[in-house]
Amino acid sequence: MGKGEIVQMKIKYIIVIWLMFIFSASAAEASWNGKWHTFWKYGAYVMILEQHGNDVNGTYNPSHGILTGSIEGKKLHISAKDDDGAFKLTLTMGQNGNTFFGNSTQGDWIAASRVSTDSNSNTLLVNDSSPFNTFYSFLKLSNNVRNGQYESLEKALELLYLDDEQKKYVYAKRLALASTFFRILDACTVENHNFNENVETENDSVILHQAGTLNTVEVHFIKTNDTGVWKIKLPTEEEMDKTLHSLLEARESNEYNPNDNLQLKNPRATMRTFIEQLERWKKGGKPYVLSTMNLTALDPAIWDWQAPLLSYYLLGVINRLSEVVYQEIPNDPKSKKPYVHFHHPLGSIVIAPYEVDGQTRWQFTPETFVTIEKLFEEMEEVPSKVPNRMTNEYKLYFKLKSFAKSISPLLIEKFYDTSLWQLILLGMVVFLAGCFSYVSRWSTRNIVKRFYLTKRWTDEKITLKILRPIQILTFGLILLYGAHQLGLSDFLFGIIKTFSHLLIVIGVAWFVLTLVDIMITLLKIRAKRNTSEIDDIILSLARSILRIGIMLSAIFTVAEIVGIPYKTVVAGLGIGGLAFAIAAKDTIANFFGSAIIIADRPFKTGDRIKIGSDIGMITNVGMRSTKIRTIFDTVLTVPNNMITREMIDNYSEREAMRVDTKFFLSLDTSKEALDRIDMDIEKFLRENQSVNSDKIILTGVNDYTKRGIIFGVSFFVKASTDMEYSTIRHRLVTDVAQIIKDNGIELVMIHQEYPDET
Repeated sequence: MGKGEIVQMKIKYIIVIWLMFIFSASAAEASWNGKWHTFWKYGAYVMILEQHGNDVNGTYNPSHGILTGSIEGKKLHISAKDDDGAFKLTLTMGQNGNTFFGNSTQGDWIAASRVSTDSNSNTLLVNDSSPFNTFYSFLKLSNNVRNGQYESLEKALELLYLDDEQKKYVYAKRLALASTFFRILDACTVENHNFNENVETENDSVILHQAGTLNTVEVHFIKTNDTGVWKIKLPTEEEMDKTLHSLLEARESNEYNPNDNLQLKNPRATMRTFIEQLERWKKGGKPYVLSTMNLTALDPAIWDWQAPLLSYYLLGVINRLSEVVYQEIPNDPKSKKPYVHFHHPLGSIVIAPYEVDGQTRWQFTPETFVTIEKLFEEMEEVPSKVPNRMTNEYKLYFKLKSFAKSISPLLIEKFYDTSLWQLILLGMVVFLAGCFSYVSRWSTRNIVKRFYLTKRWTDEKITLKILRPIQILTFGLILLYGAHQLGLSDFLFGIIKTFSHLLIVIGVAWFVLTLVDIMITLLKIRAKRNTSEIDDIILSLARSILRIGIMLSAIFTVAEIVGIPYKTVVAGLGIGGLAFAIAAKDTIANFFGSAIIIADRPFKTGDRIKIGSDIGMITNVGMRSTKIRTIFDTVLTVPNNMITREMIDNYSEREAMRVDTKFFLSLDTSKEALDRIDMDIEKFLRENQSVNSDKIILTGVNDYTKRGIIFGVSFFVKASTDMEYSTIRHRLVTDVAQIIKDNGIELVMIHQEYPDET
């Protein structure tokens, strides 16, 4: 092992040890500090932990629990105590430090996820000054809990008035009762004008209706004597079970489904799905948000681009109206009346029923999204009633828009639905795309020059095969990404998106074709090293098939981008399949000819063969034809189906090359002399190293003619090329002629028009 190799090995070991140190350090740094959303079999907690060395202390609510524990590796052993008693837990930190899982001594499981510091959890201030305020606070808090904001759980429970027996229940039982009560309220439709504005007694009630049915639910309120706040009297467990069963039965359901809103069966379900799933946009919520939006008024090619922006506009307007209380929105699945959530002279927010995949789905109307941007801009200065949650895809757009507005109001004025600042930045994006494409070209050239196969290429070849497609691909990607961040109008972005996608497809297809050529070339080099008889042909055919596949894929993709209905054309080929087969019979025959060549292996690339009257060397076997370089240094292209019909004489398969020659001796030569030279020539040939003595050696008189004796000599020489054969033949034939002369036999020159004349 050389000194340089030892140094390289040391460097590799140092890098490995360094990486192990980094990973181990990052694992060791995983802290238990922070807020955790914790789930267990019967509900959820909000857990807050503080770590000091290996000691951990904390609290959890809504049970007013206290935690103490110690860390052992990735495990946390905890003793917990709350109003219901004490228990022990063993928690194990997840790989990324943002989750944990554990079990209690009673066998219950517990799982949690860390709440990031930038979480948008909305901690509402509770207003319990009146039955109306208490009721709405409970609904908002419970909706937040259902949406994953578990900080609201304790406050929601505190708004319920429990009797003495209910207060004795453990937390899990109290939570189950509160959940059942919320499901009852959620099945009804709330109208705020049904509440009494001025309540002078210490008791009050309100009657809720289930839309589309005769069912009603009476909610009772009690004003506490000690604090003077209003609370909702929680019914008994039997009363709630009976009421909930009646409400579910009216909706032709046997049980409560917390995810039933995803079916979009009514306006409330659509609004809830839109708001809740927009919070989970990056965590699988995007498809559900899109399902609530009827975007038929927009070009389908830009739905993915427009949907995040339109959803942000829509949520921005909704949040500026008031905080949404889902129970105020109709939930009658049998009603077909569109629900108008907001009306403005510039536009409205409407949810209406549509037929989607054979089922009725309630969606925000197309008209809503046609006017939502103007509506948002009109109300942009109105303070939001709830924290506005922006999708990450358009944070940069709104920052740029705000910056442009701070410079000059003129920059945000629109010309044909596009602001001046957008046009200016679009020009900058095009300029940057051009600059980066040239940078990528320069950097790619330096990389390509380092590889074994490509460093021998000329600059023109490198530019054509690699640099040009990389440059086109880079320009298209940067242009598309940059335009995506600018929130351009549908028309302008549609043009840029189509152009960018065309560049990307061309660049990718061009570059992949080059990669296929490089890969096939490397495999051919390896095949030659392994002296394979069939690899060259298979690789040549594979190259042709791959190139055709790539080109067809690129063509279909381009057709999809520009909107050409190629699928109809492809389907039509099935109808006219017979006519197509007849028209392409030669092509099909050539393809099967290629398969026969692979199966029979009559030759390989580089073999010298004779097909019919043509002799030459095989240079390439394609899917349609085979190329032969003839002895006249021309390239002969022969269809594969013709090759399979001809007799093929493969000269390269010879183990030795045959020499056939004749000597004309004088008619005066005696028999004894003829016998003597026959023996001498045969002995000479058998002992010569250039002659293959394992094969036939023929010497002797062939015939007597009027003008001389024909003495024939046939043997095989160890030669693999024509040049080598010519050299050996010349030497051996002259040596045989010398043997004849040394025996005193005269060689005669006979000029005959018919040499075989006897």
